[in-house]
Amino acid sequence: MKKRSLIIFLFILIILSPVFSRPQFFFGGGVEWGKLYMDESEMTILKGNTRYSNPKDGAYISHFVPTLEATFIPVADIGVGITCSFGYGGVLGYNNGSKLYSSSDNGYSIFTDSIVDASIGVRYMTVMAKEKYLSFTSYAQYNYRGYFLSKGPVNNGYISKDKGGVSNINQHSISLGIGLMERYDAYYFKIDLSAQKPLSFSSFLDSFNSSGWRMSMSATFGVVFTILNENEFMR
Repeated sequence: MKKRSLIIFLFILIILSPVFSRPQFFFGGGVEWGKLYMDESEMTILKGNTRYSNPKDGAYISHFVPTLEATFIPVADIGVGITCSFGYGGVLGYNNGSKLYSSSDNGYSIFTDSIVDASIGVRYMTVMAKEKYLSFTSYAQYNYRGYFLSKGPVNNGYISKDKGGVSNINQHSISLGIGLMERYDAYYFKIDLSAQKPLSFSSFLDSFNSSGWRMSMSATFGVVFTILNENEFMR
C-alpha cells in the first residue's frame, strides 16, 4: 500500500509539472563512499566465503560506488521534487570485527566484488529560484543494493568469479539523507550524508530487526536545466 501511494504521488507530479512555473532538472555524476555494518543475515550468507571469513559484532564492508543521479523539481520556489540514481562499484575493504583487510590483502576491486545500487524518492532543496546560492538539501528514498562478493581463490591478486562462486546480498531499504549543494549558474556541486536501513516487506516492525545499517557519504557534480515559462521567455 505504501509503495502504491508513493508511485501515485510521483506519477501525479510528473503529469502536472507542465502547469508549474520554472521546473528544473538536475543531472550529475559522482562517487559514494560508505560502510555496510553486517547483522546476522549478512553474516550467515558469508559463512561459506573464505575471503569474508569469521564476521563478528562490528564487522563491516567498505565500498566505493560511482553513481549517476537525476532530480526533477516542478516548482523552483518550493524545491520539492523527484530524485533517482544508479550506481555500480566495488569493495574497498573488509573488517571482520577484529581485523581489517584491504584491497592489497584480498584483491578487492570493482571487477571481483561488485555492488549495484538503484534508488528513487523525494528530495527537498532550499533557495531553488536563484542562480547562485548555497542550498540545504534532504531526501527520503527507496533503495535497492546488491552485493556480489567473490569467494575466491586469490591468485597473485587476481580473483575469478567463475571459481568458487559468489556470495549474493540483496537489500531493499529506506534511505534518509541530508546535504549541502553549491550552485553556480548552470552547474552544481553537492555533498550528502545518508543512512539506510534494510526493510522486510513482510512486516514493517520486523524491518528494524532484519539487517544492519549502511552509512555513506557522496559527492556529486552536475548541470541544471531550467524550463522558462512563457513570460520569462518573451523578456
